[in-house]
Amino acid sequence: MSAVPTLYVRNVPPKVYKALKRWAGESGRSVNAEALAILEREAARREQGGDWFDRLLEFRKTVPLSDEAADLAIAAIRAHREGR
Repeated sequence: MSAVPTLYVRNVPPKVYKALKRWAGESGRSVNAEALAILEREAARREQGGDWFDRLLEFRKTVPLSDEAADLAIAAIRAHREGR
């Protein structure tokens, strides 16, 4: 049996920890188990769609967009990812 790595997270902002603790309580898990569940979901999401940006660049080659339109599209994607 191989060793399971341990991850320590330092400097967690209080607001983030409070939300994590609430989510853990809502799902009946410990804070550690909730953090691990979130990391596992995010890892799976990134694995499934990790090449989206490369696909977007390939798609951009097939659709004529002005540089301004492309910049607007990239800004919209970034804003969405940041939750704005």
